[in-house]
Amino acid sequence: MGLDMHLYSFPRIEGMNLAEIRSADIHLSELEAAKGAIYEKIKDHIKHFEELEFSWRCLRTEIATWRKANQIHHWFVETVQNGKDDMCSYEVFKENLQELYTSCENVLLKRKTPHNELPTRTGPFFGSTSYDDYYYWEVDRTKTILENLLKNFNFDTHYMVYCADW
Repeated sequence: MGLDMHLYSFPRIEGMNLAEIRSADIHLSELEAAKGAIYEKIKDHIKHFEELEFSWRCLRTEIATWRKANQIHHWFVETVQNGKDDMCSYEVFKENLQELYTSCENVLLKRKTPHNELPTRTGPFFGSTSYDDYYYWEVDRTKTILENLLKNFNFDTHYMVYCADW
């Protein structure tokens, strides 16, 4: 129990918008069984995953995850979600990642005022709101994640989506 945060990737599929692709991901089994027009559009993008004794198929891929990094969640809520902390999913753009990356750099360089750049956020089981070693560790880890995504993620061929739950 607690704040879990994720970035997911969905393929861009010709003739479909992000909402349609996410819906197809949710209803993949039914679409596969029906073998209709939507299935024909998505079939080449379906991925098969196995972990421990479980296997599943889906269109989305998890590309980053955090746990109780409430300062990062706060940034996404304020910047990407227009202030709504509603456990819904929101599209993230390259410019968003660049902005968060800059905020992480600023916090790590100017440790005296992190509450101005990446303030913590209280919430149900959101973890500590102290500007302590864990806070800075998560900011540094986020900066590393963002460096990798900014260098390697292809926004022309994939959507990026942020969601959190608790």
